[in-house]
Amino acid sequence: MLFIGLDLGTTGIRTIVIDELGEIKIKLTEKFSKEILYKNCENMAGKHEQNPDAWKINFFTILKKILERLKDLEYSPNDIGGICTDSTSGTILPVDDQGNHLSNAIMYNDIRSKKEAKIIQEVSGVFNKKVGYKFKASFSLPKIFWIKNNRTDIFKKTSKFLHANDFLVGLLSDEFYHSDSSNCLKTGYDFIDNEWPLFILKDLEISKNKLPKVKNPGTLIAKTSKNLEKKLGFPSEIPIIAGCTDGTMALLASGASEYGDIFTSLGTTLVTRVLSPSLIIDPQGRIYSHIFPSRKIIYLPGGASSVGAECLEAYFSDINFREYDKEALKSFPTHILNYPLVKRGERFPFIDENAEHFCQKNPVNKYELYTSYLQSIAFVEKLALEVLESLGAPIGNRVFTIGGATKSKDWLQIRADVLQKVIYRPKIIEAAFGAAILAASSIMFNHNLLKTIKQFVKPDLIIHPRKEFKDKIEQIYQKFLIEIKNRYEIQI
Repeated sequence: MLFIGLDLGTTGIRTIVIDELGEIKIKLTEKFSKEILYKNCENMAGKHEQNPDAWKINFFTILKKILERLKDLEYSPNDIGGICTDSTSGTILPVDDQGNHLSNAIMYNDIRSKKEAKIIQEVSGVFNKKVGYKFKASFSLPKIFWIKNNRTDIFKKTSKFLHANDFLVGLLSDEFYHSDSSNCLKTGYDFIDNEWPLFILKDLEISKNKLPKVKNPGTLIAKTSKNLEKKLGFPSEIPIIAGCTDGTMALLASGASEYGDIFTSLGTTLVTRVLSPSLIIDPQGRIYSHIFPSRKIIYLPGGASSVGAECLEAYFSDINFREYDKEALKSFPTHILNYPLVKRGERFPFIDENAEHFCQKNPVNKYELYTSYLQSIAFVEKLALEVLESLGAPIGNRVFTIGGATKSKDWLQIRADVLQKVIYRPKIIEAAFGAAILAASSIMFNHNLLKTIKQFVKPDLIIHPRKEFKDKIEQIYQKFLIEIKNRYEIQI
């Protein structure tokens, strides 16, 4: 039996097909045509759109290629046991009752709805306290409210507001009205009582009929349609498993599976999450919690920093990163302090819209300056965990990490030393693998996701902290805390 995971990303669609042992049989990527992707789109001054026609074309193309590869590998299409999808969190598009999009998709990083987010925040106070997060312009609900206020003609014609992932489910099933509680979190869905809250229906006057029907991740959401079989030869009646956001799928692929396990994604920015037995509430609104899609109740409190590896491209262009990474270990730990922002504003582990980059420059050489940035990002990661722990989240000794920055073994060592925790880098770091795992756990392992993860996910690198640096690092870290508290608006 085979299980298909599909990940709709910003630049293309990826798929991973695994067998019953979790071995990858097919791995494909279809890049979007920019000419189609951005046709008639607005992408300026905080607006980011994509044309879903590009998604549709590439989605059907990758399904065809899966069938071709199955034939090459001497598998039958009937060997497909289940399929699961994911996409970016916060992307929204209005569709009619046939699933035709009525406008371009408003993307996850679109912030045109700042005004709407503030209005929503004013009427959702009780709900916010219950679920532990505040609405931001990047969330789905403010975008829907923006369409209601600014594109009245489209709002009236809309049958359903779908997330990007819901659109994929519709293409597979011909049923354009499904969603999952993970993707609906930023649309204001009450994941505790499993319902659309009253403030959306009453205060915002958004009809429940325009919102999707919600299933929990890992449950059966629909089946592939006969129309899909006629069009592509892709078998009908294949179970479609309700998915999650791409971030949650990446967490599944990382191997994190126990209370206290830490998940970090370090690419352009730093995302940190912890596996917790209880919902963690932050009065400051720095974090929010997804739910781990398992039979065991596990919350995923965390947040995204504005700090990340993009600072290296910004402040160290045209260098040999491998050379600098190796030299960094010789300069570590360093007393040079900085907060490596590229753009103004920080959101986690503290909120300060006016926070800006600083660096105290007195390096012995260029390598020590570079080291200070690697070290400071690790300090931000450490502070993020301390904030989560102060709010009641359990913090264990295992860090499961993904992202482009994990390619550097030297930087992983610096992070392990700063955190004084064991870092695990998984062999496969793609969200599509997480989607395939979720499909397999639902179909073959009777929804035992934790068992599936432990069986399918293996690390390719384990980094242990060096104890001899612990005291010196802690002294520098305390100076780092004092410095940022003096410079920024921080309540920790």
